[in-house]
Amino acid sequence: MNTRQLVETYHHAWTTGDFAAARACLADDLDFKGSIDTFSTADAFVGALRAFAGMLRGVTLVKACFDQEGAALLYDCDTVTPAGVIRTAEFFAAQGGKISEIRLVFDASELRKLMPPRP
Repeated sequence: MNTRQLVETYHHAWTTGDFAAARACLADDLDFKGSIDTFSTADAFVGALRAFAGMLRGVTLVKACFDQEGAALLYDCDTVTPAGVIRTAEFFAAQGGKISEIRLVFDASELRKLMPPRP
């Protein structure tokens, strides 16, 4: 599977609720950094991804760019929260047939208001 197929498979899997298929696309030691959270394992990340997906009405892909070592997706997450539609940019690096790194960028200000305060 090339990088494009890998990232498209991952994106389709998580946006349709197939978290086992999404997890299969990720390296065990996934390096994830986002606007709210950071994870160093795929299992921890998928748990959070599952929770986030539960807040969504849908995801609309706006643009995708691919090369041999990575990809970038721009998409809108339509949430059931007061945050509404969140424009999201997701950047991927792939190695050995797995996604090894994800950088997720979005305006998290409305979502942070919904989160319990951290001690």
